[in-house]
Amino acid sequence: MKELKVAFLGAGEISDRFIVMSQKLKALHLCGIYSRTKKNAETKAEKYGIQRFYDDYHMMLKTEKPDCVVITTPHSLHAEHAIACMKAGAHVLVEKPIATTFAEAKKMAAASKKYKKLMMGLPFDHYPHYLRALDFVREKYIGKILSGHAELSVSGPPRNNWYYDKRIAKGGAVIDVGCYALSRLISIMGPVKKVSAVVNMLLPKRLLPNGDKIRPSVDDNAFMILEFADNVCATIKASWAHTHYENYTAIYGRHGAVYINADNQPLIVKTKHKISGKKTAFRNFDDCYIPDNFPKFEAEDDIMGKFIGWVRSGTQPVYNAQQSLHIMEVMDKAYLASKTGKAQKITTPFKMWWKKEKGIQKFNKEYI
Repeated sequence: MKELKVAFLGAGEISDRFIVMSQKLKALHLCGIYSRTKKNAETKAEKYGIQRFYDDYHMMLKTEKPDCVVITTPHSLHAEHAIACMKAGAHVLVEKPIATTFAEAKKMAAASKKYKKLMMGLPFDHYPHYLRALDFVREKYIGKILSGHAELSVSGPPRNNWYYDKRIAKGGAVIDVGCYALSRLISIMGPVKKVSAVVNMLLPKRLLPNGDKIRPSVDDNAFMILEFADNVCATIKASWAHTHYENYTAIYGRHGAVYINADNQPLIVKTKHKISGKKTAFRNFDDCYIPDNFPKFEAEDDIMGKFIGWVRSGTQPVYNAQQSLHIMEVMDKAYLASKTGKAQKITTPFKMWWKKEKGIQKFNKEYI
């Protein structure tokens, strides 16, 4: 197996996650890490045994000539950094959100095509509970899909940093946590046709856990209505104002439902069709099960493992530039929909990465 050179553009806390995942994979050489503060890059390089450290990412790309780069810099720098890396000959894995505007994301997608480099953007949903849930998103178990809901609500970033500064972050809860909920829904339900939204700020005077008092300039509260083909709709909630962590997805069918990460359970299926698993009490509903036979999850199945696997094989990735572009368009136009009070059309297509049952969102051929 050919050794691949991997560099890291960004040395903040989130970079640790990707470095640790990389260390679990075979035939990877962690060649360099960049931070605009050289000491931070040096500290991270020493901690993880990365060969060299830089405070000039252009120099890192020129010197190391990496095959792949993981980008974990502030949101508003993702586009600039990803395009530079692809131009230098590297495939890129970009932390969420892939960009801060639809215009930026279009430039990134164009660069991926121009330089023939893989651009994999987070969020990443390819976890065992999500993959197992797809087995039950079928008419046999839940009937036709009527609607969906996804939420990721948190208390907000705990420190007074760039996340709260619109000049740097460009957006708040929508692009930081709303992208997760959006990704989970579109992966199951397909491309969005229209988006309506309310996006605002609930806490103009925010008290942080360490006692700091700040005045944020980004949104901390968002609700979206997504319209899909055949009049099917779904809702999204994204908040930085919750006292507790709320992170789940629900797909509602005519005869049942699938709940992912709801009420501290990885997966609940409400269905009258008996499935392999344990029957359970859930929200006082009848016919609910915790399925068994979840897929395995090794290092090769995690974010870095999938990214490196797609680079090696040259196959079409699950999370490609087109799906990332679609997510960014929906978020960008959610802001516009909230500002204008008008639903916004979504124009970008993407190819679904699993074999969704044909006709599961169509209602005009039979009585149901």
